[in-house]
Amino acid sequence: MKKLSIKLIVLLTAISLISLITMQLYWIKNAFEIEKSQYDHRVTLALREVLTDMVQHNNSCEIKNDFIHCVASDLNDFQTVVEVIDTLVLDSLLTIHFDYQQLDNQFEYAIRKWDNDSLMFEKSGILSERISIKTHRTGLQCLWKTENYYLEVYFPEKQQFILLQMSFWLGASLLFLLIIIFSFTFIVHNMIRQKKLSEIKNDFINNMTHELKTPIATISLASEVLLKQMNANTDKRTKHYTRIINQENEHLRQLVEQVLQTAILEKEGLYLNKTAVDVHQLLRDSVKNSCFEQCEKPVSVKFELKAKQHILQLDKIHFTNIINNLLDNAYKYSEAKSEIFILTENSSDKIHIVLKDNGIGMNLEMQKQIFDKFYRVPTGDVHNVKGFGLGLYYVKNMVEAHGGIIQVKSELNLGSEFKISIPLSLPQ
Repeated sequence: MKKLSIKLIVLLTAISLISLITMQLYWIKNAFEIEKSQYDHRVTLALREVLTDMVQHNNSCEIKNDFIHCVASDLNDFQTVVEVIDTLVLDSLLTIHFDYQQLDNQFEYAIRKWDNDSLMFEKSGILSERISIKTHRTGLQCLWKTENYYLEVYFPEKQQFILLQMSFWLGASLLFLLIIIFSFTFIVHNMIRQKKLSEIKNDFINNMTHELKTPIATISLASEVLLKQMNANTDKRTKHYTRIINQENEHLRQLVEQVLQTAILEKEGLYLNKTAVDVHQLLRDSVKNSCFEQCEKPVSVKFELKAKQHILQLDKIHFTNIINNLLDNAYKYSEAKSEIFILTENSSDKIHIVLKDNGIGMNLEMQKQIFDKFYRVPTGDVHNVKGFGLGLYYVKNMVEAHGGIIQVKSELNLGSEFKISIPLSLPQ
């Protein structure tokens, strides 16, 4: 499930990144088209102003419907256009108004006939080739002739000019896209690397704990044999050290088991072997097997088992480990005398299991972190509580694996209360 989730997250992030890049490119294309439209509009405004100034320069012309209407001497076409439309003045006016409209000052223009596009005048040889280019046109009409003329303007570096104006936004967009792509690549690379390290770690833990289990079992068997063979004549020191060996070996076994349980929990495809379990009997057996009567400090356990529906489909091994971890914490974090209260009750669709103790308690900040991996409640400078901080992490995950939730209430120096709520009808 975790493997699928990581793959799904990477896939969704990759799709989102590709979509973001596509949308950004689409936005840049649209922005470029808008800039081109605005550029063309400014060219139209500039040409209108040029026509107006040309009329003022030549009293024999007037503007009608964006056309210059001129009256001139009876000359041939080319001479007429050149005399009526002073090309030097036209060139100057075009430069002035294009600069005013913030247009490119690199431009070419020509004067042509409407009917056959024949060239009457040109600034350079670019437009005479009639290559497939987009030009800007405005009308020039001579009333003494039947021919109509138009002014044609071409900006050879129009696109480069627009792109230069958009350079800041294009550069910023490109920079942010590169940052996002780099961040995504870096995160995915680290996720894959962390996943590999996690697999290596889990394999090491599994191998280590399984290797440790053999000598632990051997030491346990040997110490139990020694304890059974002891009698009244056995030396007190031998009895004492044999019991220490047995107790510490049991403690080591529990720690190894806890690490192994956590490794199993993190391993993909965790399988719960659910069977019908009497929760009340499981609670009694857990307390009995905890051997509280052999503890160094007195332990009092009280039951109030009020749940009427207490047969559930559970993984007995894992659920027993849940209760054992909570009982172990209740004992470890208590003061001189440990008092544990166990309550069960039913709601409409759940069974609630409550374990209360009279231990050192926790403040609000500790309660927020209590189920985090490797977190241990601080007990001051004295390290008298053994463990790796994996117990409650395991408890929370296994309760959730059973479809339930676990809650904690606690106050400093007033003890803690853990409440497990499990649905009566568990999902298969």
